[in-house]
Amino acid sequence: MTKTKLNMEYEKIILEAQKAEGRRETITLLKKARSIRKEMQLDEIEYPLVHNG
Repeated sequence: MTKTKLNMEYEKIILEAQKAEGRRETITLLKKARSIRKEMQLDEIEYPLVHNG
């Protein structure tokens, strides 16, 4: 998925978690949102763009 799609999915899940009724449903949605956030962070560049040396 692209970063924009992941961001939209993350926002949708967070809104669902805010409206969730039970504890189990809320925790499940928050875990799903956490996994999406991890996936978004993995897509970021891990190395510097400018090399000194």
